[in-house]
Amino acid sequence: MIIDKILDRKGGGEYNARHFYNDMVTYGNDKIALALDCGDNKDVQKQLNLYIIENDYNSNIIEYINSVEWIR
Repeated sequence: MIIDKILDRKGGGEYNARHFYNDMVTYGNDKIALALDCGDNKDVQKQLNLYIIENDYNSNIIEYINSVEWIR
């Protein structure tokens, strides 16, 4: 799940933008995948934040999302 990928990275797991993109495609999240593919870091953060809000996850995760670079 997408939340697991975010939390894995937050927990110190290795992050690879290409793998993260492939996971988003696999999970069928076109909005996050499109932001990774065609947008900038702010676009990715926005889509990840919307994902957190729409799925009623702990909003404290948004602070973390906004603190890291998702496109490398």
